[in-house]
Amino acid sequence: MFMVIAALLLLSVAGFARLNLDIDFNDYFAPSEPRFVAFNSMMDKFERHDQLWLLLETDSDWRDKEPQAQLMVFLSLLNASQDIASIQGYNQFVEGTAKQDKLLAYKTHPRLASVLSQGGRALLLQLQLNTHRVQDFTNQSLWLDDVLQRVNNNSREYWQPLGVNSYLNGTHALNWQYAKVLIHDLSWFAPALLGIIFLMALLFIRQRLWVFALSLNNLITLVLTIGVAAWLKLTLAAITAFVPVIIVTLGFAYASHLYFGWRAEINRGQTNEQSLRHTVKINQAPLFYSSITTIFGFSLLMFSPSPPIQSFGLLVSFAVLCNYLLTLTSLIFFAGYSKASASKGLDFSAVIQIAKLNAKRPLAVMTGIILISALALLSVSKLRLNDDPLSYFEPTNPFALSSQKMTQYFAGINLQHYVVSSANDEQLAKSEISFIYKFSRFLKRQPEVVKVQHIGDWIKSAGIGKNQFKQILASNSVKELGLASELSADKQSSLVTLYLQPLTAMELISFEQKVDIWLTEHSAAVKVSPPVASNLMFAHLSVDNANNMLLSFALALIALAILLSLLKRSPLFGLMGLLLNFLPLLWVFALWQLNGGFISLGTAVVLGMMLGIIVDDTLHLMLKLPDSKALTVTSMWQSLNKVLPVISFTTLTIALGFSIGLLSAFAPIAQLSLLSCLVVIFAWGFDVLMLPVLYWRWVIPKQ
Repeated sequence: MFMVIAALLLLSVAGFARLNLDIDFNDYFAPSEPRFVAFNSMMDKFERHDQLWLLLETDSDWRDKEPQAQLMVFLSLLNASQDIASIQGYNQFVEGTAKQDKLLAYKTHPRLASVLSQGGRALLLQLQLNTHRVQDFTNQSLWLDDVLQRVNNNSREYWQPLGVNSYLNGTHALNWQYAKVLIHDLSWFAPALLGIIFLMALLFIRQRLWVFALSLNNLITLVLTIGVAAWLKLTLAAITAFVPVIIVTLGFAYASHLYFGWRAEINRGQTNEQSLRHTVKINQAPLFYSSITTIFGFSLLMFSPSPPIQSFGLLVSFAVLCNYLLTLTSLIFFAGYSKASASKGLDFSAVIQIAKLNAKRPLAVMTGIILISALALLSVSKLRLNDDPLSYFEPTNPFALSSQKMTQYFAGINLQHYVVSSANDEQLAKSEISFIYKFSRFLKRQPEVVKVQHIGDWIKSAGIGKNQFKQILASNSVKELGLASELSADKQSSLVTLYLQPLTAMELISFEQKVDIWLTEHSAAVKVSPPVASNLMFAHLSVDNANNMLLSFALALIALAILLSLLKRSPLFGLMGLLLNFLPLLWVFALWQLNGGFISLGTAVVLGMMLGIIVDDTLHLMLKLPDSKALTVTSMWQSLNKVLPVISFTTLTIALGFSIGLLSAFAPIAQLSLLSCLVVIFAWGFDVLMLPVLYWRWVIPKQ
């Protein structure tokens, strides 16, 4: 057995070098997703300037001589950096290069307002990075962290003594902070998890060999799981940082059933071998079926349209399988050398007393549950998808602060693009430009739109007609005209860029639908692409993910009801299991809605994964209770007296373990953690308070 484990560990470690540790927010999109393909096509076709912005804020006016002189010195420092390939933005107006080599004599430059705020308090510099040092780092994320940290430190070192604030924004800055959040989470998760395990072992599991075996199994499982991620080249993201917490927490909680069964037999005076045989015998079926249901629950995450969530589900499913096999092999091997004497077991007697007190009032309990569940259904029906990936960071995060400044001084960072092309794939002509003007006027009338940019801005600023512009365009390249941000190199496509107000996912989709209706009526003479934007892609991803998770949850509920009906040979038990595991989720999401919560990437994942976890306690309870024919009030309480303390321990362990996610600086993990803890606690409450009542009313024969 240990030779096989060692070989698998060596194979896993050998694959660690294949791990893709580059952190990119775009990893949440499937490479073949049509919107993502269109987004990348747009990025290739047009010159984009939103990768890295440096915003400088001052109390004076950047158009004054002294601030401009300070800016020139700073620009020389940036140009001296080997990591900066070029600088564009307001510096081009200060240096006088904004109109250089332009064939069009602009009256007022159409992009000045995009790089200098009204009143002159803020300016933007667009930094193009030189990638020649990438090969010096293990991955691109480390290179980006090094470069942006240097730029950030140099900016602050130069400007802070002068009373100027500097902020980094753009896709590079987003990925930089995204990676920092991941590092922050991992640095907190590991010690917090070890602390919780130590606490639970100190309070409840005081056998060194058992603690050693449990810890070893979790370590082996983690290494094997990382090996799977490496060899399969799975897409990892910030949300994947929570996977080790789930693996260790579940592994520790599930295996504790064997320990407490063994401890109970030791207290009865049985030998170590007899105690181990007995605990394996009574726990083997519940452990098997609970592992199957957990694997099934997490496997449903693979129906998500997002690759990191698919990886999340696959990795936890694999880990649960590994932990189950190790629990019945490695754990039992080491436990065989334990030497223990009788001692006081779990002290959860209060739980039994509460359950007995509750069972004496079955009608009141059932009526209360029905009424609260009806109100919960009403509350859940009001839940809305309100996801916004730009709000995933804490308000004090540098990217969140820079985004606020971009909105305060400029048009914000919520961009959306439409590609307008000739219907016959020819060079843009008068009809296409006329449509762009018409489209722009419609967009500017919409309350969601802050600003619209397009090729017509340059034509108006130059004071020329459409025919004259067509002649200039025919005799010069797009690069010579400096219009690569608005025109494709073949001159057949033009980009219309919208700056939108901060919008939620559903508001973005609603705006998209409104524009689509207008385009259907007015774009017959030209070709207009669907809207292209990372925020809009994320909005559709959130909707698709939520729908898939809801469907997965429904399938899991049905599968659970069928499984319990077959195991207990009665559809009544299937109905009971369905109620015990559906109602906790219903109540938690109702509370979430009442407190202003909404459906997001993290909360939708809870639907997909938690049913597989909370059903385990129900399985342990139902499978360890006698069959209905042999069940009496006395035998029911005798069985519950053995199982409920262990269920309480596993609930406490899982709740404490999952609460670690509340330390995360990434909103989806914090939301997932909070809701998971609540669901586990509510599920425990239903198992303790509602299951005895259901047995009392429906199962135990009248005496």
